[in-house]
Amino acid sequence: MNWIEEIGKFLRIWTEGQQVFTEPEDPAVFEDAYIKFFEKNRAYFLGLSENELSAYLTSELQVQQLHPLALTLLFDGLNANSEEQDNLLRKAKFTLNLAMTETASFAFQDYQYLSMIDNKLSNS
Repeated sequence: MNWIEEIGKFLRIWTEGQQVFTEPEDPAVFEDAYIKFFEKNRAYFLGLSENELSAYLTSELQVQQLHPLALTLLFDGLNANSEEQDNLLRKAKFTLNLAMTETASFAFQDYQYLSMIDNKLSNS
């Protein structure tokens, strides 16, 4: 539970201090989150194929870590440069869908996130 609270604090602080749809200022902001909470660097997530991501999610993470990773990928993707944006958003969508399936949870906000991702991907 402490881990979930910590990543929640990180995402709240970051989103409250940033305008989500602005151009990226420093993608390295997320580097610390990836390392601290998922023990992998940002480049690791950028380089994963969908199959590798699926294997990582199911073998190395606990179910309660899926949603925080999905949100980290989402907010990173929304602020990434155009080359990285599609990559991160596709991974966020995949991870968010898996999190919703694995936890059998229903949250309107998650569906809003999925809609936002689909919108961004269709406009790119």
